Amino acid sequence: MGRLVSMNVAKVGSLAALLLITHLLLPVSASASVRHVWAVNDGEKVERDDLDNPNKSANSAWDGHKIKIFGARNEIIAFQLIVEAGSDGIQRLTVSLTELRQQSGRARITYAPPALDPTNYVGRPIQLFSINYMKVETASHADWVFKPGSPVAPKDPTGWKPVQLVPENAKVGRGGFPLQVAPSQNQAVWIELYTNKTLPAGIYRGQINVNADGQKQTIPIELELFDFTLPDQNSMDAMVYYESLQPVMYQGRNLDAQYNRFAHRQRIELVHEYNIETATAAMGRFNGQDFTKALGYEGPGEGVGNRIIPRTFYGPGEDFDERASAWRHADEWMTFITHNFPNAVTFLYLPDEPGRSEYAYIRKLADNLHSNPGPGKALPAFVTKRYVKELDGSIDIWDTGPLGYDIERAMEERSRGHRYWIYNGGRPAAGAIVIDAPATDPRATIWASFKHGVDNYFFWNGVHWQHNRQKVGERRQDVWANPITFDNRGQPNKPVNDQGYINGDGVLMYPGEEKLHPDQDRGIAGPINTIQLANFRRGLQDHLYLTLARRLGLNSLINDELQAVVPRVFSDAKGTIGFAETGNEYERARYSLAQAIAKDDKRKK
Repeated sequence: MGRLVSMNVAKVGSLAALLLITHLLLPVSASASVRHVWAVNDGEKVERDDLDNPNKSANSAWDGHKIKIFGARNEIIAFQLIVEAGSDGIQRLTVSLTELRQQSGRARITYAPPALDPTNYVGRPIQLFSINYMKVETASHADWVFKPGSPVAPKDPTGWKPVQLVPENAKVGRGGFPLQVAPSQNQAVWIELYTNKTLPAGIYRGQINVNADGQKQTIPIELELFDFTLPDQNSMDAMVYYESLQPVMYQGRNLDAQYNRFAHRQRIELVHEYNIETATAAMGRFNGQDFTKALGYEGPGEGVGNRIIPRTFYGPGEDFDERASAWRHADEWMTFITHNFPNAVTFLYLPDEPGRSEYAYIRKLADNLHSNPGPGKALPAFVTKRYVKELDGSIDIWDTGPLGYDIERAMEERSRGHRYWIYNGGRPAAGAIVIDAPATDPRATIWASFKHGVDNYFFWNGVHWQHNRQKVGERRQDVWANPITFDNRGQPNKPVNDQGYINGDGVLMYPGEEKLHPDQDRGIAGPINTIQLANFRRGLQDHLYLTLARRLGLNSLINDELQAVVPRVFSDAKGTIGFAETGNEYERARYSLAQAIAKDDKRKK
């Protein structure tokens, strides 16, 4: 905006220049109801009472007057509209976006009202959500997430943090439109656009309508759609553990179909253990039939199935304890997988985060698999552990937290035919996947994965609502009211803070209905998204940009952007944050990649 001002000052007299500058610095509208309306990209968390956010004047999605976004076909593009209430507050706030029209063309991106089921995406390329805020009174306290009070901890961990993205048709008073905004507070509206594969490239324009207690205004919006298409299949896998029990308990019924459609839209896969019977029953999930218009799905990965089908999860069970039994079960499983899902990723999940006392058992299980003369020999042994010498030769897939990811060791293991993945988060090696970290922390984790060749990311739980029952007994947590979702304080014979407590850990989705805490019921028959998961999706789409650029041979550009965005991650971090923490940095890099991909792709055509 500064360059725009100086250019215009050169063209007009000093008085006119002063008027121009004053106009640019004024809010879009000011009254007792509304003080400011502005926009920001999807990589920021603007707190409810943050009235002096540095992005207010300009950012990658806002020039002070117009919303400007960009993307490719087959992509979900998101931004936030921030409405700051005046001294009287707002009793009834609504926001709408009817359509975007192609400049000098006939193409349209058209809004349609939402259904009760939030995962009915057909014909709904424009979606609106209100952001729900949670009061974080105490910063997360767990060294494996970040060391509290250290230089690598988030700079502003407490306050009214934006968390959930509540569909516009939720119950009024629980995030549904119209919204009520208290005096001198922000209310963000999250807006998503899906750009389908048939849209022609070009500039699309429209206007966002804001109505605050009858005071109406419009905000222009412009989408630059580049002439390339993101693939349906991810360029890296992302798996999130899912437990059917949680929606059954909190929402009153099985919602597996809805949660899997929702996850597919976010480009992640919900995972748990399977056997031949349960995998056969879920056939549509893996052959893509569950993700078709006939079953309510439209978006990235339409008609494309999931491919991660673990044989066990969070432990190996007992079927593989003895060699004869292990051979039989592994042979049956791998024969089934090879015949039905030849491109599937499967594994036997060994004891979770094992200590030394479990190493002998792990070596025995691995030997039972590896000694198999039949097809079951191909069933990989998977462990959530950084490389340890004691398990050398036993593990096919190492999966470590970012803080334990040694770049050289990972390269060595891959050279020996093994895989080396990451799970969860941990600053400064990668992002912290918690409420009190910056919005871009999940995105940084995926960029780090691209830089160092990690082809699978695992998050330990997406619906950890009835939390910690494996640690301190069952707790039917009110996750809409209490941000702490991992809490090991108060364990017998342990110091109070021995195992830590974390805001939002294990919760990437929230229940749209609430049978256990009816006052929190949003009336939405399915899952509700979070800023954390939306930024994972953004990162996975960024990964596709980087992968397309690599296929086009744009290696110099890729190296420049990796150096700018994630210069020091994993074992390179050396105790300092070495990745970008603002949405503007990522959006600048993504725009450079988009320009280069579109230009090079057009030249090669």
